[in-house]
Amino acid sequence: MVWASVYGTSCKKDQEPGGTAMQKMSGDWYVNIGNDEETFFALSTFNTSDNSSTQIWIQAGGLSDEGVSIGIKGKINADLASQTFSGSNIPNIGTSAGDNPTFSISNGRIVTNGTEGPGSGTPTDAISFDLNIDGHTYKISGYHKTGFLEDQQ
Repeated sequence: MVWASVYGTSCKKDQEPGGTAMQKMSGDWYVNIGNDEETFFALSTFNTSDNSSTQIWIQAGGLSDEGVSIGIKGKINADLASQTFSGSNIPNIGTSAGDNPTFSISNGRIVTNGTEGPGSGTPTDAISFDLNIDGHTYKISGYHKTGFLEDQQ
């Protein structure tokens, strides 16, 4: 009787998944317009397909104020070191782009652990910016999604 053994080896290592260049400024947010502390909207910030370290996407399809849709989606300039962002006359490819072909953002800022989840009290990042669209300026502010049910809006 002859026994044979077969062994396989590989030099290829499994790659650890990495983050994106702008992951510190990316995520899902709950934001409100002006001083309305009861009505929140979903907003997302995320990396560009080329993994830029100077731009991020911003998207909020459901923003509205007094029945006026102000949905946005576009690439904005971002500074990772200061966690600030802005842009002028950004092409709007959002849900209401036909009504609002461009938008501008100023005074954009993310503050690490700058607020707390309203239900859980968990420290989370704060976001704020001025959105100018169709000649109107809206003050947007809110918090980074914590993952706790009591913080969902």
